[in-house]
Amino acid sequence: MDLFAGLENLGLKGLENISIYESDAPVVDPEAERLQRLKNELEAEIQHLYDKSYTCPVCDKSFKSKTMKSNRAKLLNTDMDLRPIHQDIDSIKYDVVACPHCGYAVLARYFAPLTSVQINKIKEAISSQYTRSDKRNKVYSYDTAIERGKLALLSSVIKGARDSEKAYVCLKIAWLFRGKAEHMPEEEELSEDLKELAEQEKVFLRKAYDGLYMARQKEPFPICGMDEVTFDYLLAALAYRFDDYETSARLVGEILVNKAAGFRVKEKTRELKEELKRRILEIKNE
Repeated sequence: MDLFAGLENLGLKGLENISIYESDAPVVDPEAERLQRLKNELEAEIQHLYDKSYTCPVCDKSFKSKTMKSNRAKLLNTDMDLRPIHQDIDSIKYDVVACPHCGYAVLARYFAPLTSVQINKIKEAISSQYTRSDKRNKVYSYDTAIERGKLALLSSVIKGARDSEKAYVCLKIAWLFRGKAEHMPEEEELSEDLKELAEQEKVFLRKAYDGLYMARQKEPFPICGMDEVTFDYLLAALAYRFDDYETSARLVGEILVNKAAGFRVKEKTRELKEELKRRILEIKNE
């Protein structure tokens, strides 16, 4: 209702939106507010990306893959298992390089020439069935990133990659499921979706732990770009996640007395040690 209707007879116009109390201010449309927030997040994410050119080692065709600009995004924190958390962007969504022509995919860290045997295996098992992807979105959604991650995992298995590479891809996929869950709207009807995402994260995290543990026994350092201390911390964190408290505690103890361990990894290890103590105490009191 226009409280000032009739005053236009006195020459006063444009009064229909004036409120006499703050409580009468126009109500913000929640959906419009949500869409604007998503638009702002999208624009911020785009600012951190560029298209990097690659030549596929399998089909020898050129393509571009979205890549996060180095030193552009601010690192805010890391999860217990070393998942990085950046401002305005989830960097994990852009870790995989995937050829849209033949379907070969790999973590950017492991992008390198392949042997003729590996190439033939990829062509036979993947490229022969692969349907070319022509997605050209400005950013990768979590679903797209998970799809690319699974393609990288399949490629690593087919080409006979080291256990560490396969495990590292599994870790990245687990982090993507975690990121997707964190960005889901907090609504009651989505509770089952969140439960499914948590279960998927756990499955891939378990595969990562198993593979990294095997790699620790037979591969030389650095493994997955990590030195021995950092790698052992990651193993300790994953062991804790899967209730392998004995292994976690042993690794924590070794790191804390290791003179080669840097300040940051020791700080993370001390935090993990406190979590271990708390959890073990809870078990004793059950």
